[in-house]
Amino acid sequence: MAGPWPDWTAIENMVRTENYIAGNSEFNAFKKAVLKASVEEVDQQVDHAPVVWDFLIGFAAIKKMYRSLILQVFNKLTQVPSWTAAFEREKGLHAKLQTLHEDLQAALGAQHNVIMMSITPEALKAMSSMRHTEQPEQVRMAAHKEKMVDAIREEAEIQDEEAFGNAADDVEGNEVPTESDDSATLLQEAIDAIEDLDEEALLASAGIDALNPLRIACIRCAGHEEILEKELDHAHRVFGFLFSLARTRPEVVSGVAEVVNVLVQSPSWLGLLETSPPLQEALRDLPVDVQVALGIQHEKVMRLLNTEARSKATKGEIPDVVKGVAVKMRELHRPARPESSAAGAAQPRHSAAAATRPTPSAAKAARQPRDEWKEAKAPTGHSYYYNLATKETTWERPAALGGLHIYKVGEAVEVWSNSQRVWGNGKVERIEEERIFVEFTLPNGGTAKKELPRSHRDLRPTAHRAAREGWSSQEKAAYQQYFESLPGDKSAKPATVVAQFLKASGLPRPALKQVWAVSNPGCKVKVGLEEFARCCRLVAHCQGMGKDSPLLLKAERPLRVKLREECLSKRPPALPCFT
Repeated sequence: MAGPWPDWTAIENMVRTENYIAGNSEFNAFKKAVLKASVEEVDQQVDHAPVVWDFLIGFAAIKKMYRSLILQVFNKLTQVPSWTAAFEREKGLHAKLQTLHEDLQAALGAQHNVIMMSITPEALKAMSSMRHTEQPEQVRMAAHKEKMVDAIREEAEIQDEEAFGNAADDVEGNEVPTESDDSATLLQEAIDAIEDLDEEALLASAGIDALNPLRIACIRCAGHEEILEKELDHAHRVFGFLFSLARTRPEVVSGVAEVVNVLVQSPSWLGLLETSPPLQEALRDLPVDVQVALGIQHEKVMRLLNTEARSKATKGEIPDVVKGVAVKMRELHRPARPESSAAGAAQPRHSAAAATRPTPSAAKAARQPRDEWKEAKAPTGHSYYYNLATKETTWERPAALGGLHIYKVGEAVEVWSNSQRVWGNGKVERIEEERIFVEFTLPNGGTAKKELPRSHRDLRPTAHRAAREGWSSQEKAAYQQYFESLPGDKSAKPATVVAQFLKASGLPRPALKQVWAVSNPGCKVKVGLEEFARCCRLVAHCQGMGKDSPLLLKAERPLRVKLREECLSKRPPALPCFT
């Protein structure tokens, strides 16, 4: 069911005054409604067609970063005969369309013959070199993805607009990022947010906030193997996060299944899962219904389940919550049908960026040889290690990371209880060659004893993770005062209000976007004091870097990683300045 439809009066006023620069909200509201609506529901709004067509053309002329979305809206509207008839009748719309750049005219004209008949001869010629992603079939696929993304945003109350505005207002000329560029950035940001969830306790409080951006990123990346392959080094962390979340938060299993569905369509990600014993063990350790939910996303994942789960799936005993996931996601993986343009002469071609993008095999070949080991966590908290070059995995800590731990009598340790499925605090009682004798506490307050090999994964040193520094008294006072001065509820402020406040820091907008990504990874529309305080702390660190800092001026992934891994847990050199 469509809706809500936008404020038609606001759109009429924008057309009358030609003030399209302020049309972001109205366009997004219309985009969401029209992509969700059936042809019949769009037809019911045909009385607004002339003014909406006028608005869309004016909006397209100045909002170049919305190009893909505008094409999706045109594509959907031209599937409705009454709307194409309305466009054809309004000769003024034809003249206005011809004022657009020839490249954009060509892309719009390709969506339907009625639009194509209105573009200039130069634009007709440009159709022969139109981007492959702007062919109608590809645009319809992008619209399907956008509809799914809108549903996730509504479900999770994720903000539709970026807190610090849309980069469209800064773009000059006619160059716009490709769909692949945008998707790659979204996936990087989603994975970075997951990388920050090192403590098991964070899975309960922040896991869902990290899951939804990952769902959106994976939907965007579906069909782009080159993007997924570039992030393969993070696959262990991502799969571990997904399996942990599916175990601890069963209400989000359908969302986890969506992500798994996309990831295992990638040969590189599926191959890693198939060759990683720790990940397979983690999968088989999940509740049977969760295994079934994930297994039905791909036949090769199904083979990795335990016998009971495979049996249930074979019998069709599938959890209701995921019955429609595989069907819904299948549309994302459907091969596009070859399709000529509306002009009958356009041959699909990749953009310049796509033409120079390495294939998955080329990307692998371009990787520099390295012997680099990384630690990963199974959903149970057990550590294992994987090699970025060879893809080898092992439960024993390799020599490159320090080798096996040398325990001492009396040392504090953590011991895994197989019966209770928890880690218990204990200490080493004695050591006999390679055997470690420990005593540890159970959740019920009782004690237990175990004898384990020194290399056993159920034994680990007590974690001495560096706790994040608390807020200084000066920070607490300042951030509380700032927070209370903003309009909104006592416990939460609108994200747009917080974003407006942060702009007073004087930091460049790209830097503020990185601050926002780290402080509010779930893009929540309501910001609490904790998230607000993080924003303020990171602003202070950015100001401390100096306005000429290359890291700050570039404001890309390296800045985001530094803010997350170094600055978030460290008190800034001075309080932030907001003028």
